Amino acid sequence: MTPRHLAIILATGPERGDLPRALRLARAARAAGVEVSLFAMDDGVAALAAAPGAAAALDNDDCEVVACALSAHVRGLAEADVGALLGSQDDHAAFVHRADRVVSFS
Repeated sequence: MTPRHLAIILATGPERGDLPRALRLARAARAAGVEVSLFAMDDGVAALAAAPGAAAALDNDDCEVVACALSAHVRGLAEADVGALLGSQDDHAAFVHRADRVVSFS
């Protein structure tokens, strides 16, 4: 059986509270044996930066986490601030293409 894959797109800032929801969803999916990728863009990179350790926690749960480098740059954030690999919309497209299901917090 082909592994299932969930792509989570996070584009909202910390004030919306979507990052904790995305984290819970990712953990539940991993517990069910689903591969998970999270792509943060727009204010989602600020949400990751405002929650130190969030990206590392996902990584520890064997989730792939990438943040949009352009979104980070515009907000004056570096890879160390965000806690995740900085990538591009190519990564976003690859996550969505590979996914059986996509959940977008936007």
